[in-house]
Amino acid sequence: MRKLLHSFLIGILILSATPVLAGDVAALEKAINTWAKEATPPSYKYAFVDLNDDGTDDAVVLITDNQYCGSGGCTFLIFKEASHGFQKVSSSTITRAPIFLLPERKNGWHTLSVFVVGGGAKSGQVLMRFDGAKYPNNPSTQPKAKRRELKGAKTLISDNNGRM
Repeated sequence: MRKLLHSFLIGILILSATPVLAGDVAALEKAINTWAKEATPPSYKYAFVDLNDDGTDDAVVLITDNQYCGSGGCTFLIFKEASHGFQKVSSSTITRAPIFLLPERKNGWHTLSVFVVGGGAKSGQVLMRFDGAKYPNNPSTQPKAKRRELKGAKTLISDNNGRM
């Protein structure tokens, strides 16, 4: 029994030491600085995830700094990992958390779902489908996500986290 308990505790310690984040945070921060044209990056939440199944983590970023937010939400960015750092793929306005990664893929990239509210839009989760070049600029014009479309979704950015 002691051996079993000891093995269990060692397993827990190993799992708790495993980092939650993958990806290069310094390179992401540099890309955000370049995008914002500022020496110090605005506040943001992010998640690293392979959006296009190429084996490298891309970055999903929700800028939370008041300068980039309005009554409808905040700026939402997608960066693709490249050999020289991160390259911006798309930016969207009026986005709120939660942000989900869906199993569905369009044009080789996973569909995302973001929360919208205000600005005449009915509040709720909407679908952000990749069009072959970028994700939509304005989430409030996108189709509402149906419950079945959200099945199997993975939370990338929630209302209460800084990083995932």
